Amino acid sequence: MEDIYVVKLGSLYLKWRQTGTLGGRIYKMTDNLNDAIFYTSFDEMKKLAEEIGGKAYKINLEEVK
Repeated sequence: MEDIYVVKLGSLYLKWRQTGTLGGRIYKMTDNLNDAIFYTSFDEMKKLAEEIGGKAYKINLEEVK
């Protein structure tokens, strides 16, 4: 199973980001982990977390049979 990472800031998770009309970035956060953005690249998540002052966390997934 691949490693999955998420960005967390306080008690919120990153839901999406987009580039604003003036070139800045807009971030939307959620308090529900199921609505968060998941990535397989830790480096991407770490860079994104640093942009918003958060941290990148590994999510442990279990395979259900």
